[in-house]
Parts: sequence; structure tokens; C-alpha cells
Amino acid sequence: MKMPTEINEKRSQIDKIDIKLMDLLVKRMKLSRQIGNIKKNLNIGYKDVEREKLILRNLKERYLEHLSDDEITSFFKTIFDLSIKNQK
Repeated sequence: MKMPTEINEKRSQIDKIDIKLMDLLVKRMKLSRQIGNIKKNLNIGYKDVEREKLILRNLKERYLEHLSDDEITSFFKTIFDLSIKNQK
């Protein structure tokens, strides 16, 4: 079955957004590695629970009308985990 043009157009837009998301994730991971190096030199732990709480609180204040609390938390928990893995 051939997809309607409208669906293909929306999917094309999503593909472009996915590329932008990945570009931003790569930039975030590079910064995480730099932070990890600084933390290692200063003998500071990699996980900063208070920082994670602050980020989530700020994002939820801004985006809760568009995404649920669980969606925001789940998405950023994955990003936080990747960042910590990247810092080590």
C-alpha cells in the first residue's frame, strides 16, 4: 500500500528533526566528556543528582503542556545515563 503524500511529508520533517536531535546529542556528549575530564582531575564524582533534578524541574516547567512528566523524565534519564557513561 502506498503511503499518502501527507504522511510522507510529515515523515520527511521528522527525519530532519531526528538529524538535528542527533547533532545536538553529539554536541552534548562532547561537552559531557570535557566535564568528565575536569571532574576526574578534581576527583569529583560523575553523577550529580541535584543537577539532574534542576534540569528536569526546568524542563518540566517549560514543556509539561506538550509532554507528560513521565515522558520528559524518561527521555532525559536516558540522556543523563549516556552522559555519565561518556564522562567515565
